[in-house]
Amino acid sequence: MILVNLIGGVALLLWGLRMVRIGISDSWGSEIRSSLGASLNNRFNAFLTGLGVTMLLQSSSATALLTASFSGQGILTTATALAIILGADVGTSLVAQILTFDLSALSPILIALGVTMFTYSDAGRVRDIGRLLLGLGMMLLALKLIVAASLPMRESEIIQQIFVSLEADLILAVIFAAIIAWASHSSLATVLLVITLASTNALSITVAFAFVLGANFGSAIPPVIATLGANRSARQPPLGNLLFRLTGVIIALPFVNLIALQMSPLEIGSARQIANFHMFFNLALVVLFFPLIDRMVSITERMLPEDETVKDKMEPRSLDKGAFETPLVALVNAEREVLRMGEVVERMLRNAFIALKKSDNELAQRAREMDQVANAFYDSIKRYLTALAREPLGGKESKRCTEILSFATDLEHIGDIISGDIVHNILTKKLVTNSKMSLQDRDDINNLYQPVLKSFELSLNVFTSGDIAMARLLLARKYKFVKREKKAVMNHLQKIRDESAYDSRLSAMQLDVLRDLKRINSHLTSVAYPLLEEAGQLRSRLRTKKAEKSREVAASTATDTSAPQ
Repeated sequence: MILVNLIGGVALLLWGLRMVRIGISDSWGSEIRSSLGASLNNRFNAFLTGLGVTMLLQSSSATALLTASFSGQGILTTATALAIILGADVGTSLVAQILTFDLSALSPILIALGVTMFTYSDAGRVRDIGRLLLGLGMMLLALKLIVAASLPMRESEIIQQIFVSLEADLILAVIFAAIIAWASHSSLATVLLVITLASTNALSITVAFAFVLGANFGSAIPPVIATLGANRSARQPPLGNLLFRLTGVIIALPFVNLIALQMSPLEIGSARQIANFHMFFNLALVVLFFPLIDRMVSITERMLPEDETVKDKMEPRSLDKGAFETPLVALVNAEREVLRMGEVVERMLRNAFIALKKSDNELAQRAREMDQVANAFYDSIKRYLTALAREPLGGKESKRCTEILSFATDLEHIGDIISGDIVHNILTKKLVTNSKMSLQDRDDINNLYQPVLKSFELSLNVFTSGDIAMARLLLARKYKFVKREKKAVMNHLQKIRDESAYDSRLSAMQLDVLRDLKRINSHLTSVAYPLLEEAGQLRSRLRTKKAEKSREVAASTATDTSAPQ
């Protein structure tokens, strides 16, 4: 029964942590992503960002996964990502410091308030804060249950013998705690469990310190496992963090007994000693390894050489369903694969137009084969997001899930246009060579093709950043494109009228290409509309046009009525 009650308390603690993470990511997820992305090359700011984000998410593993994903996308350098993760390790130790205080009296208040806000409020920030408060209340209640369950452990001879044997073999204690932290994906939960056991005198300080070292090492393992299928840039930060912690454990473990003896005369409880040791260990890692970040980048580069077969094999590899525990991480994983899908489709577009220009049927066939790769990406992303949507998501996360799937669908449609229309024209219509196309027609097509390439890059940036200014620029490019497309069509029709001998097959192909470019550009621009509509700028623009038209009608009417009869 002691073991059952202890497992139940730990399970409630882990579920409370999950509720807090969901509440934070729902309410402030976009701010967290923006702050991580804005860290860029300033390592000190990156360290502080990692510290702050982890204090909110209460999970250094979640922060490490987010950072690894941004590093894999090229948003963060490996050195900056390592600085963020070092800050994350300190952040989780500060959370442990706060939860060490006896806050159990707040548990019923937080649970009651959280249930009320979550149940009786509409979907929004109030509901997310209610989930956050409910999670905090559950964590405090879980700690109280763990204390109650561990009190009889002081009288259990079997358990005491186990702890005595661990004190004689601290390496085994480190391994045992590392397994617990790896299984729970949380060093915070493991450290809080150790603090609770030690507060009831069921665990000696020496073994507790060894457990803390094991918890710090074990929590660095899940991000490494989660990024095994990713590219080298995404794998380097978690691996570097694991090496940092492993080195720190190797250095600190021989001095655990000495540290415990030095801290024992201090008039502080065992819980505070363990929390302080946890914090000082992570601060020592920062002092020791912050100047060696560049060296660790070089070490991880040598340990993780680029695999050419993986590099050339375009297939989804970051859609880890284990990230569903932290939906914010799962959404970033999906975004990353959508960007890789965008790279495939953009390469299709470039190859198709090179094939069109040079009448290269072999290159056109390769572009068509790449559509199968794009479709494989789309199917995997759609299945991943559909499974994620079945999880308990907040309003913002559900909305972002829909936006990601919508943009992936647009990319899939663009791939179909390229392979089904542009490439089909090259392969099946047996068109005459490009040398027979007039200079004006070639210029008109190129004047549309180049803006589409620029819109492609801009649409990917709008998709990842959600920047309103870039969304406005993308929409403005669409209006300019429409005018150019109309002008190109009129030029071509005028040419047909002037030259009766103009090849009808070539003319049909040119008009099809102009139409296809317009459709591709429309799909790319669609990512801007939800952002502008949410910001109120799309509606205001439409209202402005309507008001201008009303004023023109009114002026026209006034002119008519004032005219002499």
